[in-house]
Amino acid sequence: MKTERLYQKDVYLREALCEAAAVYRTPEEHAAAGIKFREGAMTVELDRTVFFPEGGGQPCDLGTIGGLRVLDVKEDKASGAVYHRVEAGELPEGPLLCVLDWQRRFDHMQMHCGEHIVSGLFRSVYGIENRGFHMGDDYMTIDMAPGEDSEVSEITDEIVRDIEMKANEAVWADLPVSTVYFDTREEANASPVRKKIKFDEDISVVFIGDREAPLDCCACCGTHVSGTGQIGLITILKGENYKGMLRLTMKAGRHAVKDALRDEQIMLRVCRRYSAEAPELEAKMDAAEAKNGLMRKELYDLKKDILASEAGKLLAAFASEPDRRFAVYEYPILSASDLQDLAHLVEKKAPGLAALVSGKSPDAVLVSSGDPACGQLVREYASMYKGKGGGNALQARAIFGSREDLALFLDLLEKHLRR
Repeated sequence: MKTERLYQKDVYLREALCEAAAVYRTPEEHAAAGIKFREGAMTVELDRTVFFPEGGGQPCDLGTIGGLRVLDVKEDKASGAVYHRVEAGELPEGPLLCVLDWQRRFDHMQMHCGEHIVSGLFRSVYGIENRGFHMGDDYMTIDMAPGEDSEVSEITDEIVRDIEMKANEAVWADLPVSTVYFDTREEANASPVRKKIKFDEDISVVFIGDREAPLDCCACCGTHVSGTGQIGLITILKGENYKGMLRLTMKAGRHAVKDALRDEQIMLRVCRRYSAEAPELEAKMDAAEAKNGLMRKELYDLKKDILASEAGKLLAAFASEPDRRFAVYEYPILSASDLQDLAHLVEKKAPGLAALVSGKSPDAVLVSSGDPACGQLVREYASMYKGKGGGNALQARAIFGSREDLALFLDLLEKHLRR
C-alpha cells in the first residue's frame, strides 16, 4: 500500500495520528513482506506518515510511534510503502500518535536547503556541477566537477570562498523555498532545472527564489525550510580530491553556528596566549615556532654532548672492571629514551650486563655485548614484577609501574648472573 506522506503537504508538521496498516514482528512476517528483520525491533507500516524515509542522500527522520522509538525509516520504491522500524514493544489500540524528533528534522531541512544553494551557485556562476551528495549527522559532502560548458578547469580555493560568500548572501536575502509536484517529466523539465529529469513518477522539484529565475531549481525528494533565512549560516570547511572530483565538506544551520561559536572561543584563547589580535596571530605563531625550533636544536646539541660524555664515563667504568658480570648505573636527569640512545653508543663493549636506570621513570635499559641477551632477560623476568618491554640481544628496555618493582627485577638479574 502506498503511504501518504504528510511532510510533502506540510514540512513543519511535527506530529499526527496515523493508522497502522500492518505490523511485522517475527522473522517470518518480515520475510513474507520482503522486509529485512532486525533482532529486538519490529516494523510498522502506516496509512500515512510524518517521517521522511532515507533517500536522496538525506538520512531518515526519527521520533516515536505510539510511544515506541523509531530506529529507521525506509521506502519500498516498488509499492510506495514507507516502513518504520521501531523498538519491539506493545503498540496502543487505535490511531497511533507519531511524533517527530523535530530538532533532527529541522537540522536536515537547514542542511539540505544549504546544499541546494551551494550547488545552484556553483552551477550558475562557474558551470561546476554537483556529482554526488551525502548528509551526515552534522555535516554534508558534495562532489563537484566542472561541467562540459564550464570555463574553469580547476576548482580553486578562491572559487570555493566566492561561492561560500554568495551562499550566505542568499541566506541573508531570505529567499522563498518551494516544492512543486509535477505529473510528467516534460512539465518538470519546462522549469529551469539544474539537471534534466529522467523519471516519470513522484516528481518533486525544489525552487529557491523566484520561480521564473530561481537561484536553484532541482528535482529533490528531501525536506527543506520555507525560506533561506531560516538556514542561518553556511560554511564550507574543506575541499579534497576524490575520484577526479573535489569533495567539499560543509555545514549549514544550527551545526554551522555551533562550530562558529566554538571556533570563536578557540581563537580568543589562542590570541590571548600569543598576545595578538586575530590578523597578526599567524605571524606571531610563526615567530614563536621559529624560536622553538632554535631551542630544540640547542637542546638536541646539548643532549648529544651529555650522552657522549656519559658514554665516555661508562666505557671507562667497563674498562676498569673487565670481569664484572652485572652493574647498575643511575642517571637522575636522563629519560629512558635518552638511555636507549646512550646504550647505542656503548653496546657490544660492556663486559657483562649493564642496567642503565632513569631517574625520571621506573624504567631501565639493559645493555651488553650480546651475552647475556638483553631482550631475552626482559621477556623472561620483567613480567614477574608486572613489567613489560622488549628489545634485542644488545639492548632492551624494561618498563615497570613502580620503583619497587624495578628494584626487584634488578635484584633478580643480579642473582641470576651470579650463578
